[in-house]
Amino acid sequence: MAENLDEEAREPDEAAVPTPGRRSMRQAARPASRVTRAPRAERAVRTPRAPRTRGVVKPLRNVVILAMVGGLVATVALPAYAAWNPESEALTIEQVAAENAQSLVVASDVVTTDLSRSSYAATTAEEVATKKAAEAAAARAAAASKSRSTSSAAVLSSVDLSLVAPGSGEVRWPLDMSQIKIGRGLSGAHDGVDLLGSAGTPEFAAAAGTVRTATWFGGYGNGVIIDHVINGVTVSTLYGHMSQILVSPGQSVSAGQIIGLMGSTGNSTANHLHFEVRINGGLVDPMAWLYSNAG
Repeated sequence: MAENLDEEAREPDEAAVPTPGRRSMRQAARPASRVTRAPRAERAVRTPRAPRTRGVVKPLRNVVILAMVGGLVATVALPAYAAWNPESEALTIEQVAAENAQSLVVASDVVTTDLSRSSYAATTAEEVATKKAAEAAAARAAAASKSRSTSSAAVLSSVDLSLVAPGSGEVRWPLDMSQIKIGRGLSGAHDGVDLLGSAGTPEFAAAAGTVRTATWFGGYGNGVIIDHVINGVTVSTLYGHMSQILVSPGQSVSAGQIIGLMGSTGNSTANHLHFEVRINGGLVDPMAWLYSNAG
């Protein structure tokens, strides 16, 4: 009995000693209802979540809205501000030019003209004034010439040019017409007739009279003016562009007397006699007067 008790008493001791086989058996003996945990490696693997986009889209949308509002404000406000210019800040063209030396401001009343290499337009006040003065002088000269031409036509229509019988010798041709060519005649800008010949050709007094002028005078160059009384009518004759004057002021001359030599002095481009005739102070056609009285 004692041996058996000793064996029974040792059995628990042997059972208390853990062995690999017993541990496995113990685990197998656990109740099936207990939930078994998954291995740690399996628990570590989780399904990735989708990125959070809602928190980024909302601020971006706010920024876009603010930008659009700012653009609308600028579109409306800037043109209105540019169009508004206080009267106290208004500047003239001269003030702009004075403040900015790099700006070229041209203020002129001159009309637009086509420019070429040989023509220039006035750009300063002085040049504009000079140009206007020249244009005004030209206009006055044209008006005077027109008036003179009109008065000459009136004289021609109202004055009898036949003062003496042709061929009587009281009125003569101022040149030997056999070697003379008739050039420019009486017109609005030309007060006489041009009789062209050679330099040094003698020139004669068209009628008896007294020399009023025998000197250089302006565009006529060397010239002579003779006053006549023909059949009770006052007549004056003018001889221009002489190369040499052969009479003196106050001298009495007879019809056909040499008074000078043909030349090209003054405003002249060729040798010729510029001949003018006035009756009672009115200009008449010299060729018509010569044909009516000298024959």
